[in-house]
Amino acid sequence: MDCLPFNKEGLKKAVAVLKKGGVVAHPADTCYGLAGDFMNSAALKKIQDIKGRAENKPMSLMLPAFLKSDLEKYAKLDEFSSFVCENILPGPVTIVLPKGDLVPAHFFPETSFVGIRMPYDIITEDLLTAFGGPLITTSANVSGASACATCQECMEIFKGNENQPDILFEGAIKNACMPSTVIKIEDGKIRLLREGPMTKKQIEGILGVKIS
Repeated sequence: MDCLPFNKEGLKKAVAVLKKGGVVAHPADTCYGLAGDFMNSAALKKIQDIKGRAENKPMSLMLPAFLKSDLEKYAKLDEFSSFVCENILPGPVTIVLPKGDLVPAHFFPETSFVGIRMPYDIITEDLLTAFGGPLITTSANVSGASACATCQECMEIFKGNENQPDILFEGAIKNACMPSTVIKIEDGKIRLLREGPMTKKQIEGILGVKIS
């Protein structure tokens, strides 16, 4: 497993890997992430195997900015949740919402909610745009370990593992390396599930609402 330059050729290879159910490790706006085809159950299983993660621990989906208008196909939105998504996406935050019609049956069937990400990052956006649809997203690490900030850290943490990403893009996280902030919208209220790069105070300031 080597660090692949993120260029036109590397992007083409990554898209081909994703279309076959493979997994790509890439720098994002929060930390290094693992990405796979959201509609492919084999891709989900492979990411779980790479991380050594329990099958019932949910992951999120991420969308390219050009599909923001299609968000309601992947999550059920009302006036309030639409307002929240419009004002804080894209950004380093995951918004947990009721599942929409296009979420496949294999994607964590034990829950009726799904986490939505729209990263504010050029490399991730280029990857999503080139792929042309939603991708599974989760931090690039072994379950229980810290998130990776560089390509070299990813190489070290997955070294010797039976299951590894198919492609690892070179790069480094420019800001504080931490998983995204996670909020859940339900019954017209916002609940903070995990604070990350976007703080509770920042979200309240942007939206003008209180978060529990």
